[in-house]
Amino acid sequence: MSHTPFHALLTGMLSCLVLVACGDRGPAPQPAATATATATVPSPTQSSASAESCEARRASHDASGGRIVGGEPARPGSAPWQVEILSSPAYDDADRAYDATLAHQDPCKIHLAEREPWELAHKCGGAWIGDGWIVTAAHCVDNIPGFDGREGNVLSDRRLRLGTQNLTVDDGLFAIDAVVIHAGYSKATKLDDIALARVVDDPGIAAFEASGRLAALPLMGATDRDFDAGEALRVTGWGWMGQRNERDAVTRLDSAQRLQRNPADLQQLTLHYLPDARCATEYGAFYGPGALCAGALAADGSIEAGKDSCQDDSGGPLTREEDGGRRSLVGVVSGGKGCGAGKPAVYTRVSYYADWISAAKAEARSGQVVRVPLPAETSGSR
Repeated sequence: MSHTPFHALLTGMLSCLVLVACGDRGPAPQPAATATATATVPSPTQSSASAESCEARRASHDASGGRIVGGEPARPGSAPWQVEILSSPAYDDADRAYDATLAHQDPCKIHLAEREPWELAHKCGGAWIGDGWIVTAAHCVDNIPGFDGREGNVLSDRRLRLGTQNLTVDDGLFAIDAVVIHAGYSKATKLDDIALARVVDDPGIAAFEASGRLAALPLMGATDRDFDAGEALRVTGWGWMGQRNERDAVTRLDSAQRLQRNPADLQQLTLHYLPDARCATEYGAFYGPGALCAGALAADGSIEAGKDSCQDDSGGPLTREEDGGRRSLVGVVSGGKGCGAGKPAVYTRVSYYADWISAAKAEARSGQVVRVPLPAETSGSR
């Protein structure tokens, strides 16, 4: 495992925190008041430090001397399709000594003394759909930050953890063979936030499937039954667990200024299917035809605060129960405003991309990241 210099990792991690949360659930851009919505650049009150300023501060010091919020632990074995996308950060004594000098609320602080190694490595979630394929969010694998000043490479800088609901279990780590990103995705609009990753061919995967540790999650298809109003859905992930209000900066602290933590055990939360109009009103042009709206409904029809997906849940599965008790993949964690802030959240609608998923598998190339548009003869189906 190569060593990742602290200042280089800060550059990648903090630039992502300011923009799209570095593989976390991407903060939704704020629509402008005019008819044409544009992405908002975070103001100084939203983020008090940049990647450059954090790197400069570390250099000066050396010279002088992105959980499920409000959820519960998932029942063991209840989500054998859950996948983690992770990196391999490494820190030395100098890194830890410098981090210890930073104040608790300093946005440059990584909190190395408090966070576990698996927390530092965790980036995103995903869903195993069989035959070597994982569905995740495009923002989890697109133009990831690199280390040592080089451009990031998702094929070498990320790995997959399969066959476990606990992040301390290390016998299910596999390399990524190929990635396919929807050609319509961009970090500016966050539309078409879907991607596929193919795991390398490994006999361990077949062993996991045979033992039941790994099981494919069926996809909701374009011709499957429609959603019921307010239908119960389930989101799972290892993301941050602290509530964060809409206007809070995307830092490693929650609204109460407590350190955001990732759980070792997979968390789950029941949400409800919401009409498109509810998210279209909240997100404007950033809510497209391939999106799905969900939130925790209160008895009065409002969105219940304190229950939501959050940073680091990105790419993870949103499922519903079908006849016979089996579950199907209906959405992928994409974006939202805050975490548990009483706002509906945006998920990628899997049924809309059924044809794209088939085309993407056919276009995948080993050792490459490719972009594939929605097939010309289809426009997706809700």
